[in-house]
Amino acid sequence: MKKLLLCAVLLVGYVGLGQETIKATYEEITNAKERPSYAGDITEYIAKDGSIYKVGDKITIGVPSSNKTFAFLSSGDGIMMPLVPLSIGVSGQKAEIMKFRISGTRRAGFTIWLKAKSPYGIGNYNVDFENAVLNGELKSYGMTSDEALSELKKSKDKLDLGLISKEDYDTKKSELVKFIK
Repeated sequence: MKKLLLCAVLLVGYVGLGQETIKATYEEITNAKERPSYAGDITEYIAKDGSIYKVGDKITIGVPSSNKTFAFLSSGDGIMMPLVPLSIGVSGQKAEIMKFRISGTRRAGFTIWLKAKSPYGIGNYNVDFENAVLNGELKSYGMTSDEALSELKKSKDKLDLGLISKEDYDTKKSELVKFIK
């Protein structure tokens, strides 16, 4: 029994040592001339707006960029089950990031995709990440472009009314400008 327990502890320790963080950034991926060797092992992604996303984090689904279906979020695996655009019914849901992957070719360029676990445990979501954030289909950690712009306008109104100082406004502006597209 002691040998079995020792083997289990060693195995867990060995597996734990292999869990290294592999970071990728928007700039690295979009400027890549070849598919990066770490393409399937990414555990952390730094988005175009500077937000950091990790495997296990929760993302919030926004609203479709078209009337009833999402253009950059789908379900299915593309092999056994065809990719199907998600419907408006998933708006506002939170999904857990399971995996990042890089898609594309040298000629067309590379982009980051993520696979997220459906909050109901039925299937997974495939997300063309940067396009989904850009179009409001996925909320970035900070906020959508429209939300940031609205917040900045409120701060400007407060400044004009003398409710906040110029320094407070400038601080708020520097926080929000990275979300405005």
